[in-house]
Amino acid sequence: MAVKERPPSGLLASFSAPLWERLGLVGVRPEWIVKGQHRGYDWMAIELDHRPTGMFQETYVTTTVFVVRLPHQSPDWYLPSHRITPEQQVCVDDACVYAAALGQQPRVRTWTHWLDLAVDAAEEVIRTEGMRRNDSPQQKAERADEASWNPSDMSLLLLWLVPMAVFSFLNVMMLLEAYGDWQRHGAILRCHPKTAMGTYLQDWKAMAYAASLAVPLLIVPKALYTMATRMYKPGFLFQLCVEGAIWAGTTYALYHARQALVESVQRAC
Repeated sequence: MAVKERPPSGLLASFSAPLWERLGLVGVRPEWIVKGQHRGYDWMAIELDHRPTGMFQETYVTTTVFVVRLPHQSPDWYLPSHRITPEQQVCVDDACVYAAALGQQPRVRTWTHWLDLAVDAAEEVIRTEGMRRNDSPQQKAERADEASWNPSDMSLLLLWLVPMAVFSFLNVMMLLEAYGDWQRHGAILRCHPKTAMGTYLQDWKAMAYAASLAVPLLIVPKALYTMATRMYKPGFLFQLCVEGAIWAGTTYALYHARQALVESVQRAC
């Protein structure tokens, strides 16, 4: 009967490309392990404590990872990246197959299900070993660009999507207000009742005011396209952060330029 054991020193470092690295987990530390055999394969269950993947969470969570040892090391083991989903994560490195549900500790009576899942994957990679050695460069590039669920991608998307939506809505409202002023007065008029002073923007200054509101809106569709097509793919974090930084920097710079333009044209209302 399998029993819990203390994890040996350096356990996590002994794996070449384990699931917890694929998921980008941080603060990972093993609490205990269980070893055994299932359908002729050596397996190990590792209880891992790690930091949660969502934003603004500090307490540790626990994930039980099931590791099945392959019969030999090989660079040709392969599983499609879409095996890593929000519900369950299955992947392979050069020596082991890994199966887990992030943040979950399955009851012992359900371990057979997880071990069957891992062994089925192990038998699949054994059957397909070497089949992709002769793939064309295009096929290799497509395989490298496969989507694979990443727990941090959704948090990153919300981090940029929420402020983009809020500031884009404000910019659109201000553009509509400016257009209404232009229709009524032939200029963009801004009055401040408390001081009886305001601004009266005409000609190129009115165009510059409208452009300062419209330009950030032109950047948003590219970021939305990246969110829709690159999420869970390699480089998503970097690409979205670059595009988000461009949007944020442009919005900030044009806000101050717009304020300077407004302050340069003061008149009594």
